[in-house]
Amino acid sequence: MTIELVAASGPILLVAVLVLRRRQALSKPVGLVRGVRDLITLRMVLRDAEPDQRESLLAAHRKWRCEPAEKPRG
Repeated sequence: MTIELVAASGPILLVAVLVLRRRQALSKPVGLVRGVRDLITLRMVLRDAEPDQRESLLAAHRKWRCEPAEKPRG
């Protein structure tokens, strides 16, 4: 590996590292927003449900929240 190649690839690697760190920092607020959205949706569903349906709806919601996330394709 020549010194020119190292010097040319340095800034590219630095930008790549900064972009990856920025994406990771953005994922925490996005996860919080998604969690709040899910709770609001669950509240609306439970409010409109009959009392005898609520237990099964809560069980389905707990199962869905505890399942591991699917790996994205591609």
